[in-house]
Amino acid sequence: MDLLPYQPPFIDAALKAWLEYDRILGVAATGSGKTVMAAALTERIVTQGPVLFLADAQELVHQTADKFERWGLFPPAIEMAGSKATPGDCIVIGTMQSMARRLDKWPCDYFRHIIVDEAHRNTLGDQATKVLKHFSPAKVAGLTATGFRSDKKQLGSYYETVFAEIPLINLIKDGYLSRIVIKSIPMGIDLRNVRTTAGDYNEADLGEAIEPYLRKCAEAWIEHAKDRKTVVFLPLIETSKKFCTIMRELGINAVHVDGLDREALRGNWDVICNASLLTTGWDEPSVDCVYILRPTKSLVLYMQMVGRGTRKFPGKDNMLLLDPLFLSDKHDLVRPAKLIAKTAEEQDDMQAVLDKQAQGGGEKQLDLLDISTEAAEARHKTLVEKLKEASKRNARTVDAMEFALSINEDRLANYEPEMAWESMPVSEGQRNALARAGFDPDEITCKGQASALLDVLFRRMDMRLASAKQVKWLIKFHHPAPWQATFEEASAFLDRHFAKR
Repeated sequence: MDLLPYQPPFIDAALKAWLEYDRILGVAATGSGKTVMAAALTERIVTQGPVLFLADAQELVHQTADKFERWGLFPPAIEMAGSKATPGDCIVIGTMQSMARRLDKWPCDYFRHIIVDEAHRNTLGDQATKVLKHFSPAKVAGLTATGFRSDKKQLGSYYETVFAEIPLINLIKDGYLSRIVIKSIPMGIDLRNVRTTAGDYNEADLGEAIEPYLRKCAEAWIEHAKDRKTVVFLPLIETSKKFCTIMRELGINAVHVDGLDREALRGNWDVICNASLLTTGWDEPSVDCVYILRPTKSLVLYMQMVGRGTRKFPGKDNMLLLDPLFLSDKHDLVRPAKLIAKTAEEQDDMQAVLDKQAQGGGEKQLDLLDISTEAAEARHKTLVEKLKEASKRNARTVDAMEFALSINEDRLANYEPEMAWESMPVSEGQRNALARAGFDPDEITCKGQASALLDVLFRRMDMRLASAKQVKWLIKFHHPAPWQATFEEASAFLDRHFAKR
């Protein structure tokens, strides 16, 4: 098992962050290989003391232990059900629930490091609080697949910093995962009376709402994806069985699998139907279509379903995501745009592109990367308009938004805090540093924005690029590429123009 090029920097970033912080968060999309990176990270830190890995579900504990062994680590001890680890084990893998019930035998300072998988679910609940509080001397790294800003803000109440991010869109751009094309299909399935249970749609209500439309859904698959190997997600086992029967009646080689009947996984099929069984721990790279007939409010569940089709495979050009348009007045229904959006605004911009295509009734499948680019251009134009309004400010200082846009740092121009410390007031040291760089510290909204801006300034200084003050004047004198000019080039350019004046 070798690491992919993007994985070592992720591990190094965690080790570096632990030098400054005790509780760190890493964001890595489904399909990035979080378990392999966790194994490699464990190999680096286990020499400092015992490591605890907390998995999200029982079936993932043994899979994680297997990957750790394949990585070359000493066979981990398992703390779950009939398996019991003991003090003396250097690597322990278990669920948060198992550890919460068995804390009595573990000294609070036993583990030197803790890795929390699926941190969005395993950090803030009562059991998680109990476990993490018990092992409070340990350094903690949370791993999550969701880079959505609101999710990170919530996790920011515990974690102190995001040490690295591997977004889904980057893995697709760099060719590690398949491109995703989306076809939105109006179905008329009404979710407005579906209840919410434990934060997501009630599965029994979903089954009742979707069942009358199963034949229509099957016919839609024949129309748009009949030549693709497909995994279909449905809300209930019975719903999955009924959909499978309908597909067979229509001449499709369809199979159903559930917790009691997995035999079909080893057989030959064109369509495999299930009720959330295959969201994790199942990889079939040849799948090139995902059909989600199990609407959800959980971004992570949605990403896990889509992730069943994003693996690369010989002859596979892309993955088709069939997106049924459900009737819903709930804004928290996850739609495809949220796969790569970081904010609600980005999501709305991208989803508007998808919905426009669906309402037009076109046959075209939209590429998720193209949608992202189109929406990003629209957001950039919006920021430029904001900049025009801000240009009336004091000309003696550097405008932070103008500087950010001029060096192509849109995230900095539209900064919002995520971690708790980022929302704190700008420190005195930051104010002084920003003032020396030419900025008005009173225009910087919080400590996180100041830190991000100073990081950019120091990075540019290390690269010998033009300073913020120079960039401001390069723009005024219409330099062709102010963000690329070196400090020396900017000095020479500005000397010439000031001499002309």
